[in-house]
Amino acid sequence: MLRGYVIGLALLIGGAALAQASWSLRPGTTEVSFVAKRFGVQTASGRFQRYDGVVALDFERPERSRVRLRIETGSLETGTALVDGFIKGETMLDTARFPQATFVSDEVRRSGERSLVIRGQLTLRSITRPVTATVVAEEDPAAAQRGARLSFHATAAFSRAAFEIGRDVNIVDDEVEIAIRGRISQ
Repeated sequence: MLRGYVIGLALLIGGAALAQASWSLRPGTTEVSFVAKRFGVQTASGRFQRYDGVVALDFERPERSRVRLRIETGSLETGTALVDGFIKGETMLDTARFPQATFVSDEVRRSGERSLVIRGQLTLRSITRPVTATVVAEEDPAAAQRGARLSFHATAAFSRAAFEIGRDVNIVDDEVEIAIRGRISQ
């Protein structure tokens, strides 16, 4: 799920003098959510309440940067107990057998003045597939200093079929969107 997990990388985007910095992604300052649609219309959405991540940034050479994100799949909340139970159930996330989803970056590259493309490996239901996320810093990353926070948003998408999620479920399209929005801090 989270191609966007990829998240904090928005920070890489500037030419800051901080050669190597380590940033944390935590609940309370960041939101990790998903949206599923059917024929372009949103049919389900929710947020993960428990996750953590680390972003090791090299502002001068983003290609040396690394991102790791871990999500507790059972922490999903959609606002409806019936929907929560269905998505957490055996045919979908199967959170009892697969309690975590992870993302580990393979490549980080600048795609604009304040944007990055992060390619990495997403693992869901013990299946690992490549995923690409787009990250945008909402402020100038060069202004970030030790102890500062950087606001960002990240988006990604993945195929349910690629992770064997809900093979017989036809109430949502195959593609699931992931969004991460918030602040990362050192």
